Amino acid sequence: MEASIMYTTSAQPLMEHPERYLLGRTDGDITLETPDQLCLAVQRMAEQGRRSLWVTSRHLDPAIFDTPAVVEPISRLARSSRHADIRILIQDSDPLRGTTHRLIALAQRLSSRIQVRRMSEKDRRSVAEAFLVADRQGLIHQPQALRYQAVVNFHAPRRCKLMGEQFITYWDASEPDPHLRRLHL
Repeated sequence: MEASIMYTTSAQPLMEHPERYLLGRTDGDITLETPDQLCLAVQRMAEQGRRSLWVTSRHLDPAIFDTPAVVEPISRLARSSRHADIRILIQDSDPLRGTTHRLIALAQRLSSRIQVRRMSEKDRRSVAEAFLVADRQGLIHQPQALRYQAVVNFHAPRRCKLMGEQFITYWDASEPDPHLRRLHL
């Protein structure tokens, strides 16, 4: 992983013309500062993803992941192909208990298409970042998972390879979260 990521451009163009940012084509880091900007970046990645969407998140922040703008394209991706690979790693599922979260509800309905797991105890203690990798081309990286400051790049295959390898390491050590399973009565 790179020691530091250079934040080069503001999110204003992304907010004004999101259609100009194409997964696998539009290169250049964009700085994100607000929940709305982060939500739009996740939405654009999910809308354009064709094969995979790998997410690590502290607790699936409702301002980002419990919105129709994000959940609907993830649902379309999951239903688009039986080969779609949607994996979500959560560090802390406690805030999700006893709530109705759209993405968790979708994952429960489409459990064969969307996998949700909890990071290992060791990783939960040591990982401070959150990130999303779409089709191994697009990347959203939050160096501090509890802050909205992030960088997005729609064409960063080398960084996606590194982050994807990190994701797989976390995933292999993760476990199903019994609190997020759907109860069948």
